[in-house]
Amino acid sequence: MADKKKIDELALYGAFWRNNNFAGNYNFERLMALGMTQVMIPIFRSLGYTGEKLKDGYKRHLVFYNTHPYFGSLIMGVMAAMEEAKANDDSITTEVINDFKVAMMGPFAGVGDSFFWGTIHPIILAIAANLAIGGSFLGVVVAFLIGALAVVGTYYPFFWGYKGGTGIVEQIRSSQLLDKFVLGAKVVAMTVSGVMVASLINISTPVVLFKTEAEGSGVALQGILDAILPKALPLGLLFLVYFLLKKKLSPILVMLVLMALTVGLKALGWI
Repeated sequence: MADKKKIDELALYGAFWRNNNFAGNYNFERLMALGMTQVMIPIFRSLGYTGEKLKDGYKRHLVFYNTHPYFGSLIMGVMAAMEEAKANDDSITTEVINDFKVAMMGPFAGVGDSFFWGTIHPIILAIAANLAIGGSFLGVVVAFLIGALAVVGTYYPFFWGYKGGTGIVEQIRSSQLLDKFVLGAKVVAMTVSGVMVASLINISTPVVLFKTEAEGSGVALQGILDAILPKALPLGLLFLVYFLLKKKLSPILVMLVLMALTVGLKALGWI
């Protein structure tokens, strides 16, 4: 009986490293198919694929593929496990491998895009920009955290996917992991959005109420607003933008409205 083929550790780390740049190998016909295939090359070598078997392996992964680069690493890990299983059992077909890939890439793309592109990256870059505006070199350091996040964000899912194989899907479903992840992302996003509104948006009004000819008379409107709710004007601006976007106005049109509003209020001396 032939020895069971197994992917060696060096090949797994080779695939993991390629996984960190697979999205750079991109085309508009099959999107990330080339990147997916180049990730599998160390796996094929470790399993001893040669000749027609190697060509079939390349063709198997040169099909349309598109998902989130970080979350997609879990799919990569499962693909490595399935290739290892196929090397030991010919009953596992190309269709089974590709069907799993297609079934997983959509949900993982949705969650990954909203969590990383829509939440984590804007938070990191907003913090970095705030530090840079203050003249701190830490702004550059914090911005580079995105690169570190890319490595950490792919390492654990990749090896988790390899060790769990196709059973990982049932583990995720039964534990409602994705639902918990999305909920956590929403809480973090809302919290950070509130902090960003208070720290990055600076609006005040010089308007003085009940002013008379006497020097120092009147009541500063800004003081009243600060006593009721600090940063009330930035919060009001946030709700205005939210209202306009909910009315299906395009972001460009919203920016034009804000520009016109700024010029008008400044001309009236209200801000």
